[in-house]
Amino acid sequence: MDQSTITAFLAIGSIIFIGFFGNSIFNRFKIPDVLLLIALGMIIGPEILGTRFDLITYNVMADIDRFKDVFLSAALVIILFDGGLSLDLKAVAASMKFSVLLAVSNFILLALAVGASLHFIMGIDFLVALTLGSIVGGTTGAVVIPIARKMRIKERTKTMLIMESVLTDVLVIVATLSLISIIKLDEFSIWTVVRELSVKFLVGGIAGFAAGVGWLFVLEKLKNQPLSYMITVAALFIVAALVELAPICSSGAVAALTFGLAMGNRRFVKKRLTSLSLSTLSDEHIHYFHSEITFFVRTFFFVYLGLSFRFSTFTAEHLIVGVFVISLTVLSRRLTANIASRMGELEKSEEMAVFAMMPRGLAAAVLATLPAVQLAGLDVWSYDLGVLFLNTTLVVILGTTLLATIFSFMTEKKIDKKQRTDLRGSLMNDMNKEVNSIEDLRPSYR
Repeated sequence: MDQSTITAFLAIGSIIFIGFFGNSIFNRFKIPDVLLLIALGMIIGPEILGTRFDLITYNVMADIDRFKDVFLSAALVIILFDGGLSLDLKAVAASMKFSVLLAVSNFILLALAVGASLHFIMGIDFLVALTLGSIVGGTTGAVVIPIARKMRIKERTKTMLIMESVLTDVLVIVATLSLISIIKLDEFSIWTVVRELSVKFLVGGIAGFAAGVGWLFVLEKLKNQPLSYMITVAALFIVAALVELAPICSSGAVAALTFGLAMGNRRFVKKRLTSLSLSTLSDEHIHYFHSEITFFVRTFFFVYLGLSFRFSTFTAEHLIVGVFVISLTVLSRRLTANIASRMGELEKSEEMAVFAMMPRGLAAAVLATLPAVQLAGLDVWSYDLGVLFLNTTLVVILGTTLLATIFSFMTEKKIDKKQRTDLRGSLMNDMNKEVNSIEDLRPSYR
């Protein structure tokens, strides 16, 4: 092996080791490993250690960025499929109203707040500013799914948060692409946006679920065959790709989620949709191997986010705008969490969990550089705006992830405190009952 190959092997092995220990810290202390992985990416990136020790140089990053869209899209598909596997279909149906309310209200509120603020304060064209608001307007399943699944909150609340992250991932993509098209063509059609959203959600969801049901029967035929999980991964990518092609032109991300949802609810499919035999012997096998794949993918995804950060182009203005957008994110999240709490009758710890799940990530990272490519040459766009969009988005991703880490940790502490208080109260009640029963028996001895 040449020196560059040896260096790459050492870097990959070290990243996996750090990801493993970060996940162990997450499981033990309820502190998410996201920030550790992002910080690792910054440290080994070209602007700190990467160039000095010939680890990850600017040329290496340029080569990696050539495959960025493929890598990030694959990460989204795998992570959402993992989320679908872990969801209960009844819980999805029960929480869908609140998921849609939370996703849409928070997205619209934050996008409009960011767009209006940057337009009036910085003089940026409103639609361009609204595009930045759209990019950072949704949560990310890459962070929400692993954190929510391990929090000790009700299954309905977990499902609501996961579904919200999936909905906003698609909302962010569709809204951002629509706004860029509107800016380029200088014409607006609300019906076009509504039609696009309907196709993305409904058609993609139905196609993915139908494919998942069909794949269950394929697995039934392959249950005694080796490598059944790897062929399932192949089917997942084929389904995610096909729904993106004409004439469907839907969302591969949504299809990946519902494909996993169908496979994760095999018993429901067997009971409601068919009288044919569907064994559940392979469920544990598939869950086990997919959790390994998901760990690998999300570890490198967050390291990549850290690698993407460029200190050399970072200015005080970018930091101020980023912190301002984070502040708006916190305020809009607080408001929508309170609304969801009142409508869904959530407990205090669950309301705190809904508030905590504000991290931005994958969709924002993918879209942050898109306006610079699509809007180049227009009067409303400039090179400085492209740098502002990228650095502000990265600040928002890091800041909201940090806040999600802190607030989810605080939520777990409150749950621990509540459990101890409830246990203490239960013990005291039992003791009081025993004392009262003894007091009631005393006259019989006289």
